[in-house]
Amino acid sequence: MRVVFVIWPAAAHLYPLVPLAWALKAAGHEVCVVSHASIAESTASMGLTPVSWCDPNSMPIPMGPGRPYPEERAELARVTEAMAFGPDDPDREHWDVLTQFYLPAMWDFIPYKGDPGEPMPAMDGLVEFTRTWKPDLVLWDPCIPGAAVAARASGAVQARWWTAPDVFCRSIDRFTEVTSRPGGPSVENPLVETVRPLADRYGVEIDDELLFGQWTVNQQPAAVGPEVSAQTLSMRWIPHARQEVMPDWMYPVPARPRVAVSLGLSERLFMEGGWAHIPALLEALSTLDVEVIATLNKTQLGAVSKIPDNVRVFDFVPLNQLMPTCSLLIHHGGMGTVMPAVANCVPQLVLDFVGNEISATALGGRMGRSRYSLGPALSRYLTETGAGLIIDVSKPSVDEMREQIMRVLTEPSFRQGVARMHNDLLATPSPAEFVPILERMVARHRQPDSTAH
Repeated sequence: MRVVFVIWPAAAHLYPLVPLAWALKAAGHEVCVVSHASIAESTASMGLTPVSWCDPNSMPIPMGPGRPYPEERAELARVTEAMAFGPDDPDREHWDVLTQFYLPAMWDFIPYKGDPGEPMPAMDGLVEFTRTWKPDLVLWDPCIPGAAVAARASGAVQARWWTAPDVFCRSIDRFTEVTSRPGGPSVENPLVETVRPLADRYGVEIDDELLFGQWTVNQQPAAVGPEVSAQTLSMRWIPHARQEVMPDWMYPVPARPRVAVSLGLSERLFMEGGWAHIPALLEALSTLDVEVIATLNKTQLGAVSKIPDNVRVFDFVPLNQLMPTCSLLIHHGGMGTVMPAVANCVPQLVLDFVGNEISATALGGRMGRSRYSLGPALSRYLTETGAGLIIDVSKPSVDEMREQIMRVLTEPSFRQGVARMHNDLLATPSPAEFVPILERMVARHRQPDSTAH
């Protein structure tokens, strides 16, 4: 069987797929990863075959929400108004994440309401590759919905691959509910209008299978939600990242608790600002009898006048190496940061700008944001399972931070909460166990006249 992964070109989208890709290879299947050339070197370093969908000179490095898109955003604002979300409506959060963050990421490759007759270098290259290589299965990142068009145009089975709350399907489920009511608003489906130019270009019909895959593979715990209409298959998250030689300081583990601070690779690569709370956090940690390992760069430490004596700063440490030695993880609420801690039963504190709406602003090729897009969902999951607390960094207080850190470090209930999360993780099939599931799904959905490999 030939399998293609198609991803938005960022490490956070690459690392989670590596264990399944290697499980497929170990089972004798051919695997490649198709994306922008900017992620090719990282892909090859994972031992996987990268394929660039077009000449890198033919399109800039994708920035998604970092680009202004003023007309498109204005139209989405009108659709949002027509949706008439009520106060505290949980679907407003999902809708804002989709429209503020993920749809602009798609527009890097397919112009919103674009002309099907105009070239789309990345997606044209993807279609050409799938038609030539003839994969049996295309597993695609929802930020690249053109991959479903490429799969259908080449006769491949296709499924979404995702590692976070399915705001895509939930938001369109809600959109359909609202617009199909008697007297409902007459507005266009923004996901459909994003996919339409490419679908029309290749004569592919837009239906639910094209938008949401013939099924969805999602590594996030089902309890994170939201509930969606799409068929979803769960697979265990195996923590993986770029690996480095294990440093000498990692072991033996110190007698006093080790606390990790990690605010995400995507945060510092694509986001502008939002680090004003770090001095207060380090000050709170400086007064405690703990060892702190902080994976922060110069930009994030810009407002810090002096690194405390008990804090060691590194640009990057693989979390799968670090977490087994830690008693607490303090982070921004990213799934790729949460799951290594869950896999090692480490309680957590989430830094969140509580009370702010979820929004993204283009700032010269980077992105400003009111809060991390997935932070609220992950915060709820952690607090509802008793595995951690939320630190409100919209109004950082050294005393409150210190109190919350000590609570999570010392109260047994938080370790019990994360143990429940760990048991839920182990209840899902591992990548090796998931390969036969994929094989059966491909056999079930393969067209009778398609070519098997």
